[in-house]
Amino acid sequence: MENLIQGNPDIKAVFAHNDEMALGALQAIQSSGRDVLVVGFDGNEDAMTSIRNGNLSATVAQQPEKIGQLAVQAGADVLQGKKVDKKIPVPLKLVTEEKVEESGE
Repeated sequence: MENLIQGNPDIKAVFAHNDEMALGALQAIQSSGRDVLVVGFDGNEDAMTSIRNGNLSATVAQQPEKIGQLAVQAGADVLQGKKVDKKIPVPLKLVTEEKVEESGE
């Protein structure tokens, strides 16, 4: 991230593949004194804490309970001979400072 900041002085935002990467990028950005929007992915507790503290901009949280519910339902449907969709999408949730308490984390 330090190299990216140096090579791209007008960078405005970072989207990381997971919260650990986002928090690492945030640390490098804060060390540089820059103000860059940083968003992670997973919705883990460290990310939620960082959002509450006003540091990490956001995280995209998966919904493991909903994933589990839909998987169990699909398994039950298969056992009953019902047709199950090839893909069963589960919505993601954007967690920001305004929504961090609503996330249940």
